[in-house]
Amino acid sequence: MQPCPNPETRHRAGDSLATHRHEQAYAALVVDGSYCESSLEGPVQCVPGTLLLHPHFHAHGNRFGRHGARVINLPLSDRLVPEQRSIWQVDCLKEAVKVFASEPDALSDLLARAQPARREPTERSSWQVDFMQQLQDSDLPIARIARQAGVSDAYASRSLRHSHGLSPQLLRRELRLRRALSLLAQDQPLADIAAVCGFADQSHLSRVVRACTGLPPARLRRQVKSVQDRRSAHVA
Repeated sequence: MQPCPNPETRHRAGDSLATHRHEQAYAALVVDGSYCESSLEGPVQCVPGTLLLHPHFHAHGNRFGRHGARVINLPLSDRLVPEQRSIWQVDCLKEAVKVFASEPDALSDLLARAQPARREPTERSSWQVDFMQQLQDSDLPIARIARQAGVSDAYASRSLRHSHGLSPQLLRRELRLRRALSLLAQDQPLADIAAVCGFADQSHLSRVVRACTGLPPARLRRQVKSVQDRRSAHVA
């Protein structure tokens, strides 16, 4: 588990970061260069002016382009934390850099003027959609899901590692974890959440949550509720 990234990060051409996650929700603004970020939501090409919002514990990996990249980062206030990663393109990079560097309270205004980033078509629009749905909804073996999607087990594994940064088995775990995190804000018993999300039992849920977030489910639930309460208070 990593804290929020440093305020500014620089990466050399051809560098890569294996899939990792940050406890802190944060915004990342690409200033120079380019990179591809892979995650459960699929790949996204990040270029100067791309602004990404990452929720708490968002898992992603990065592959940097031939010129490397310079990225500036900013912790997100509770009211700006998205349910899942969101991607924007700012209209004025110079202004966006100023917000990140010295005017963080103006981030919401910056986002109000930004445009949703255009997503390029990828394999995800074909066989990967069905594959990911089966991973989420069933306990079928990976090889069988691949056959139903019309691809080989080996090809599915290579392709998903490239586009999503994780093997099919780890993607299945991530899908279940995401759903469990969304339910922790409610008052359902942990055993019920485990059953609904496809974990073997409450102990299995606890092991996965602790491994991925560093926190046991009960403590994480208190943290999630605290964030929601602060967000609701701000809206009110």
